[in-house]
Amino acid sequence: MSRPPVTHIVGAGLIGASLGIGLTAEGWRVSIEDADPEADLLAKRIGAGTHVRQEEVELVIIATPPAVAARILGEVAERFPLAAVTDVASVKAPLLEAARAAGIASRYVGSHPMAGRETSGALGAQGDLFRARPWVMCPGDAAPVAKDAVRAVAYALQSDLVEMEAAAHDLAVARVSHAPQAAASAVAAALGPLRADDVALAGQGLRDVTRIAGSMPAMWADIARLNRPAIQETISHIVDELVAVRDAEDIGAAMTALIDKGRAEVARIPGKHGGAKREWEAVTVIVPDEPGHLVRLLSDAAGVGVNVEDISIEHSPRQPVGLTTLWVLPQRVSELVEALEEGGWMVAGA
Repeated sequence: MSRPPVTHIVGAGLIGASLGIGLTAEGWRVSIEDADPEADLLAKRIGAGTHVRQEEVELVIIATPPAVAARILGEVAERFPLAAVTDVASVKAPLLEAARAAGIASRYVGSHPMAGRETSGALGAQGDLFRARPWVMCPGDAAPVAKDAVRAVAYALQSDLVEMEAAAHDLAVARVSHAPQAAASAVAAALGPLRADDVALAGQGLRDVTRIAGSMPAMWADIARLNRPAIQETISHIVDELVAVRDAEDIGAAMTALIDKGRAEVARIPGKHGGAKREWEAVTVIVPDEPGHLVRLLSDAAGVGVNVEDISIEHSPRQPVGLTTLWVLPQRVSELVEALEEGGWMVAGA
């Protein structure tokens, strides 16, 4: 397509507003609306969209909660009879069926940008939210012009475009996103019988496993209902693996087998920004629990040109220091350790 399509966004939450800001920054003509007048006004004030005439709209992006996306799809079909339509819900097969029922399958393309933040609403919106993140496109029955319009969105936002069928997408996200949320929340819920002093024993392992357990539940209720079969299948797989360990005659051997299997699969998870996974090595430093020390540590690493690929922090209550682990390329470990020790840092392990 020779120029960006005139685009209208329905829904001015985090994703909708971020889409509007990002596309506007790329020179697109974008309008945005939200059923909540305050959210609508806020999105316009932060540059997520202005106003275009309805008859000019060539692409509609539905960025509403998943539970209402199907209904909005039907309304959009009537309001914008010539526009291509996409949505950003994390479950795709039900939306494709809704598009077929509404008679707009030829101009509907399912989308799922795999991006988000811990902050909800337009106040958390960022124009670069989708940069280097997977953007799944499920073409379904769409005509080429509709597919081109959605591809243009992903390319404009510098996303990593992935095309797949809707049913395959739903099964995949159940495994990589939806069931992990349930598993993390189940591990966190198991802490219930513990006293506060017992929970204080938690180390980085528990923090890693339960990081997403703090998610807001309302959105997940919608996702679970829409993707129920795939989530049930995945949870059954996880439960079967755990039951096999629980009931094994030699629980140690069963645990070893499960961990070996997990190690093999986790190695296939992409590295940061979706890139190829690289082998990093850990440099663990004792850091005083006082303002400014963590910033100084990272500054000292940068001072010798070492890029910190990842970082983790472990700190126990009532302890005056914490352990900060810097993950770096193996060939830079010796240089980093030497520089940190010269700077007065106590390196606990490398």
